Amino acid sequence: MLSEPASRGLPLFQAYPRLGEVVPWLPIGEWPTPVISAQRFARAKGLRAFYIKREDLSHRACGGNKIRGLEFLLADARQRGAGTIVTFGVTGSHHVCRTAWHARRLGMNTVGVVVHQPAAPYVRSNLLLGIEADAEYVPTGYALLAPRLALQFLKRRHWRDECPPYYAPSGGTSPLSCLGHVNAALELKQQIDAGDLPEPDYLYVALGSLGTAAGLAVGCRLAGLQTRLVGVVAFHRWYCTPGRWASVARRVLRFMRRHDSSVPDVRIDKSALHVVGTALGQGYARPTEGAVRLIQEMRATERIELDVTYTAKALDGAMRYIREHRLHDRTHLFWHTYQPAAPAAQNVTTSLPRGLRRYFVEASGMTRRPAG
Repeated sequence: MLSEPASRGLPLFQAYPRLGEVVPWLPIGEWPTPVISAQRFARAKGLRAFYIKREDLSHRACGGNKIRGLEFLLADARQRGAGTIVTFGVTGSHHVCRTAWHARRLGMNTVGVVVHQPAAPYVRSNLLLGIEADAEYVPTGYALLAPRLALQFLKRRHWRDECPPYYAPSGGTSPLSCLGHVNAALELKQQIDAGDLPEPDYLYVALGSLGTAAGLAVGCRLAGLQTRLVGVVAFHRWYCTPGRWASVARRVLRFMRRHDSSVPDVRIDKSALHVVGTALGQGYARPTEGAVRLIQEMRATERIELDVTYTAKALDGAMRYIREHRLHDRTHLFWHTYQPAAPAAQNVTTSLPRGLRRYFVEASGMTRRPAG
């Protein structure tokens, strides 16, 4: 359970103190993450105002957007007495390796049941980071995912005394974890009020497991922001829809109101959530020419690193949306979620299950082979 001084430090708990009394939370990240005016990038693109919310600076050693949710999930796991986190995702999941890294520092183990993904360049680094944190990787296929997950819960070595492992959903997306991104939107409102940036006309965020986007949708409404949310599909088009985005957001709002009746019953309407599906290319984690080009441009202008799976495609989608709707004179905010993993381990392929070792060969040179 969170401490009272730490609780008061979060905009979420300042606004809704009852949540701070009943919802588990522990400090991991470094808040608030800064907002910068990307003036050089804006000039290069002919934009009047382009800001970046630096979620990549959420933690000096192991950050990114997942940290906000982990502050709630790992607090819940610790409160329940769990010794092991069981979760799942794709092989190079940012969620799996960052869960393992932070759970290890709280005395908990992590088991990640993972399915195949294209060998994007970051996969190797994320695997190394997970291995460095003693994560146990269990490769499987989609058909066997459910039974493999169930098997991990049955293994007695994953139990602590009589406490079963703690389940964390794919991407770490749950109503509880999404509170971190509700807080992020309230944090943004404080930064606007402090003059760090004007209220954006548009906010752009990658759509994957939808946790970040759903929390922002709730938080922006609670904060009274008129900012239009634009999500860019980076996972599967059939999954990343306005309807599903709104559905996840409504579950988050119901969770909040169940624990604190003072939370307003704001309207979350899918018609207000705009989705760009044209930047995905040939599929999840497959580079596109637009994404690769923007990685180079953002590195050259702002010295910020993007990844080919989420942030570069999100930025590509933002640029497409701006051009299509002729919004160059508006104020734009890009939600930057990626921090490159920096593991110390280098030669640990023998620690990997055989089905994962190929990623250490296939990942090389992927950014030079865009796929549409």
